This record gives sequence, structure tokens and C-alpha cells, in this order.
Amino acid sequence: MTMAQAGDTWTTRRLLDWMQEHFQSRQVHAPDVTSQMLLSHVLGVEPIMLYTDPDRPASNEERARLRELVARAANHEPVQHLVGEGYFLGRSFEVTEAVLIPRTATEVILQVVMDRHRGGAADGDVPGFRHALDLGTGSGCLAISLALQVPGLQVLATDASADSLEIAGRNIERHGVSEQVRLREGNWFEAVEGEAPEGGFDLIVSNPPYIADATWESLDASVRDHEPPGALRGGADGLECIRSILEDVDGFLSPRGLFVLEFGDDQAQNVLRMGNELGPSRIQRDAFGDERVLVIDRSGT
Repeated sequence: MTMAQAGDTWTTRRLLDWMQEHFQSRQVHAPDVTSQMLLSHVLGVEPIMLYTDPDRPASNEERARLRELVARAANHEPVQHLVGEGYFLGRSFEVTEAVLIPRTATEVILQVVMDRHRGGAADGDVPGFRHALDLGTGSGCLAISLALQVPGLQVLATDASADSLEIAGRNIERHGVSEQVRLREGNWFEAVEGEAPEGGFDLIVSNPPYIADATWESLDASVRDHEPPGALRGGADGLECIRSILEDVDGFLSPRGLFVLEFGDDQAQNVLRMGNELGPSRIQRDAFGDERVLVIDRSGT
């Protein structure tokens, strides 16, 4: 049954039920979250309001707008693109097809950083973070979150895509961190040649492309057809960009600095081997239990 075929009132509760059933039949990822994001966007309310007023009737105009978005979502267009924002650590960031949609798995990078930052704040023998580098910033969600969570931190964020940097710039303004986060265009460390602080960066983070060529066609259509390939594809074995970063990181990381790099959940063995060539390294799992980031901590903690 479509919305146009119903003769009685379409309430928030009924719209959510209808969308979830429709999305499930079309094998849309996370049909409940997709339904909530679309309806709260159309109604102009926070998602929690959908459940505090479930019997609110939708206007004809709201139903028409929602119908268009539901059709696009059912064709596997990412809901974040439809509403123009994605969430990272509970904060909203503008996203378009020019940038990678923020993922919960990437939040483990902030977890690693904050674990060490809290150690220093508790008067441990841990150097603080003053200068950070975010390689391949995309929407800027990682660089901005670092600036918001580490007081006084200066972050240099790079990306090879001018379109990505435009989105990141708007997100920097949106979150009020323009005094802390600067942007540079270019490939990896080439973008910051001559700009590294004396002694190197205290913190370097990156979520580079790491999807192997053989894996590309098997990705969900919402990712393969709508997110930027340049932010996802990592060459034949998925490690092309990771190798490039690891080859140069030693010359930019301070003697007691922290380096955190995201990789694919099937790449831990190879990435750890490469990391150990630079010094003692370890692997940290993400919120889903997958091996997700390489950690090189030169502070000795």
C-alpha cells in the first residue's frame, strides 16, 4: 500500500511503520534508522520528537516531500545524502557525494587519542597534544572532533580533493573551530611540506582509502554508487595509500608522538607488520569488535 492509496490519516507512527516495511522489502541498510532520519528531516524535528508525538498527522506537503525521499532511499541512495548530514560522535556534519559518510567504526580513533590525552591530564608522564595532523580529512569530522575534545589543540587537515575541503571548511565554521583547524590541499604529507611544527606533530591520524580492487564490486550499492571512489579505493590489495603514509610518517611524527591509522578489518596482519618496522605497534578494535586501527605510541605508555 502506498501513501496515496490510504483513506485515513497518516500519522508519524504509521509513516514510520510503512517506511520500515518498505525499506526492509527493498533490502535497504538500517531501515529503522533510515526511516527516522527521513521523517525527522521532513518534519524539521529531532528524531526523539517522532516518539513523543507519534499521532501527529502529516500534511499533504510533508507527505509529498517524504514520498520523493523514500523513493530515492529505496534505490539505495544513502540517507545521509538525502538529508545532507551525517553523525560522528553524536555531532552533525554536512555531507555530500564529495566526501565519505562518517562511520561509527572510525570513532575508535578518537577513543585511542582521548585515552592517552586523559592519561596526560591526570598528571601521568604522558606528553600532551599541541599540534595534530589529519591526513585525508574528507568532511572534517575527525579533525573537528579532535579540536572540540582536546582544548587548545591546533589541527592541520589535508585532502587531495578541493570539493572535500569545501565541505570540511563549512563544517569547521558550523562547529566554531576555525581558530583551531586549518586546511591544506594535497596528497598525504606532500600537503604539509614545510608546515610541520618544530620537532614534528604530536598527533597524526588518518582514515585513508583501503578497499581492495577485488572487493569493490561486492560493496553495497549505496557505497559503491554514491560515495567518492577516491576516498575508498586503496589499489590492488587495498594497502596502496597505507603504504604511502607509513613510508613517510616517521619524518613528521614527534619523538613522543601518537599515530593512529584506520584500515580494513581483513588487513590487520599486513598493517601491523608494516607498523612494527617503525616501532612497537598494536591493533585496536572498533565498537563492533573488528580490528580497525594501527596505533604507534612513542610516549612509552
